[in-house]
Amino acid sequence: MTSFEQKPPPAVGAYWVREEDYPALLKIFDDGENMPPSWKEWLKMAEEMEQGLKAYGHVVLRVPVDPATFPDWCAAHGVRPGSAGRRKFVAAAVTERYGNQN
Repeated sequence: MTSFEQKPPPAVGAYWVREEDYPALLKIFDDGENMPPSWKEWLKMAEEMEQGLKAYGHVVLRVPVDPATFPDWCAAHGVRPGSAGRRKFVAAAVTERYGNQN
């Protein structure tokens, strides 16, 4: 790469939820009341975000959130199971998969 070329956009993660897990996760997430009321609405929003990121050249890693294990992961990493926990969880998965992208 020459100094004129830019690095490709970094890989990014998006938390991903299975339809059958959505009601349980709404109860677990400390910001669940701010989430879309239905999984279909959440999916529409998530897919639009994913498409937008891909349009800018990002590789998007879908990171599944399991209601059976996510609260324990958050507790082990010192975060609440809401937006902060989801961000840290996704960032850890991206780093594990793609390494440090700095």
